[in-house]
Amino acid sequence: MQPHDASGPVCLQSHGRQFVELLGKSHTLDMLYFLFTSEKPVRFNELKREMEITATTLSRRLDEFIHHELVTREVYAEVPARVEYDLSDKGRTLGPVLKSLFGWVERTYS
Repeated sequence: MQPHDASGPVCLQSHGRQFVELLGKSHTLDMLYFLFTSEKPVRFNELKREMEITATTLSRRLDEFIHHELVTREVYAEVPARVEYDLSDKGRTLGPVLKSLFGWVERTYS
C-alpha cells in the first residue's frame, strides 16, 4: 500500500474525500437543494414526502449532514415532539455551488 499523498487536492484528502463521497450518495444533492430553496425549516415527514425517500435513508443522510455541520436539528419540547431541520450557515454557503452545478449540468446535457 502506498503512503497517502497529502500534497494532492483537498477534495481527495481525508475530510474532503468524505464530503465528496457524501455528495455522491443517493438523494444527497436533492435534499441539500430542497433545504437551500426552502424558506423555512422543514420537518422529517415533509422531507420524506418531498424526496420520496425511505425513512432509513433520510435519517442516515440527515445524520451525515449534521456530522458535516451542513444542517441543524432543532427539537422542540412539545407533545408530540417536533423536530425541524434547516441548513446551517456553512450549509447555506453550499447553495450557490449547487445552483452552479445544476446550471452547468442543464447547459451541458440539455
